[in-house]
Parts: sequence; C-alpha cells; structure tokens
Amino acid sequence: MNGVTYMAGITYKCPSCGGYLTFDPEAQLWKCPFCDSEFEESGLTEKDEASAQKAAQPAADDGHSQLVYHCPSCGSEIMTDETTVATQCYYCHSPVVLQGKLTDEWLPDSVIPFTISKEQAVETFMNWVKSKKYVPKAFFNQAQIESMQGVYYPHFVTECEVEGQLSGEGRTVGVTETTREIITTTNHYHVVRGGRLRFKNIMRPALTKANRKLSDGIHPFPLNQAKPFANAYLSGFLAERRDIDESAIRPEIEQEVGQYVRPLLETDMPYQSTSLQTSASLKGMKSQYVLLPTWVLTYPNKKDPQDPYYYAMNGCTGEICGKLPIDISRLRRTSLIIFAAVFAIGCILSYFMF
Repeated sequence: MNGVTYMAGITYKCPSCGGYLTFDPEAQLWKCPFCDSEFEESGLTEKDEASAQKAAQPAADDGHSQLVYHCPSCGSEIMTDETTVATQCYYCHSPVVLQGKLTDEWLPDSVIPFTISKEQAVETFMNWVKSKKYVPKAFFNQAQIESMQGVYYPHFVTECEVEGQLSGEGRTVGVTETTREIITTTNHYHVVRGGRLRFKNIMRPALTKANRKLSDGIHPFPLNQAKPFANAYLSGFLAERRDIDESAIRPEIEQEVGQYVRPLLETDMPYQSTSLQTSASLKGMKSQYVLLPTWVLTYPNKKDPQDPYYYAMNGCTGEICGKLPIDISRLRRTSLIIFAAVFAIGCILSYFMF
C-alpha cells in the first residue's frame, strides 16, 4: 500500500520582523525581503542543529511512501518528490527546507553557494540570447525568462589513484649516406613503463534524473569556494538530494581515467614510433558529495509542446548550456537577400567585363 508521511519543514525567520530569510548570492548573507535586515551564517546553523534533532523520519512501507510537509509560515501542505530537499510553499511562497530528507546517510559534505543573483542570471541569459543570430523575436519573453529558478544539484567530486602500465616496442630510424649507397638502420627497443597516477576533481552527477548534457556543459565550478554543508544555504532555492551511490559511478570513473594513462606515460619517450599497449587499475577512490548551484530555465516549444527547451547556467561563473530555437523564415530571408546581392554583383561585373 502507498503511505502518506507527514513531516516538518523549516523556514528561517527574521529575528527583527518575523519574515522569512533567503540567501543572497551577491552579499553572501541571509536577507529579509520585508525589513532588509541581513544576517551571517553563525546564528542560522544553530537552528540547523536544533531542527535536525527534531526531524521526523519517513515511514517505511513498500518504497512508495508519499511525503507531505506542512509550511511553517501558513500551515499549507507541500507535496514533494523523494529527492527534493528544499522548495517553496505554493501558497505563501515562503522558502522551506524539508527536514528529515538529509539524514546522516544523505547529508552532503559541502555546498558551493550561489554567487550570481537571479537578476544577474536573467540579465546574463538575455545577453546570451541576443548575441545569437536567427533566434525568434518571440523568444525574448522577459516574463518567461524571469521564471528561472535556482537549484542545488547533487554531484560527486572524486579523487582517485590509478596504477598504470605501458609496454610494447619503440623504434628509431637512422639514415646514413655514402657515395655509393644509402643505409637505413632501424633500432627496436622493448619498452616497459609504469607508475601511480593521481587524479582530482572528477565530477559526476549524483542524481538519476539529471540532464547530463546540460550538467556537464556548465562545468567547471569553483570548488575552492565550497563551504561545509548547512541547511541555511538552501533557503530561497530549490535543492535535490542524491539518489546514486558512489559505487555506481566507479566503472565510469575507471574508464575515464584509463584514457589518460597512455598519454601521461608516453611523455618524453625518445622513440620515433611505437607499438604499445596500456592497462590501468583503480587502486583508490574517494568522493565528496557536493551541492552545486545552477540556474535552470524551461522555455515552451510552441511547435512541440511535449519537447520544451531546457537551459542551465552555472550559479558562480554564468556559463550557459542549452539549444536555442532557430527562426527558419528569418534565416531563409537572409539567405535570399545574400543570394540576390551576390547575383546582382555578378551580373554587373559580367556586364562590364564582357
């Protein structure tokens, strides 16, 4: 049977006026939109610890338990996905961090806070669209673009050690000329090289439903800006919890780093040509579970409503990934104008030349 579990949410309240607080990427402080008060992290993380002790755990049934939270501000019910850990109330729009989702097993190691505000993100996206040719004018819908949302997506940041082995044959060729003949000498060498190679900051999404193309398209993130995780950073944004274990990404990590073994071990070889084989064995792997800031936008596709346009923006660097629509009629008109101009110039030149 499907069960319904009622759980507590938490909204960070302003000590001055009682309004809700959200994290401000520009100021790197928590702000109240009602009285403009600003607060630092220290007082908010204490609330994290107190709330975590009171957090209820989901009821165990057949794995299809539905989670319902109560908004701390208005008391309305909030329905959530299994992996959602931060959202907003659909009625009063207060930011809500969903307690009980991030137990010790699912707790992130760190979070990279947003440094680009929503206003900056909208402006950056509009400038990006305007810089592209043949984008339909209808696409410049400011209201639609302002529906952009900030989401923290779970990733693994991995470092590992690989034992690499390279073996085969190396060849050098020398040519000597005399008055009567040309002598070519080929030397053959048995080549064996090995070593331990260390790789750092290999990033993989830790969420099954993540769009891998968009996710990879906005890398890299400034990992040096990562902060120890605190629920307060999620206030005002959406956030997803990982649903992938570190063991699931191991084969892909091993395959990727294996591709670098040969070029690294071949460095500075004195041979003119080689026939080599390589092998790689993953000896150690350690991953950090990190939440990365991403501005996301879904734009309707009028020609195919079932296939909307998806865009992602790095919440720290402003790098954007996504496919823009093309105004085919505008492209055809431009092509016809260019063709007509070239044809006219050709006719004029032909008249004077012949």
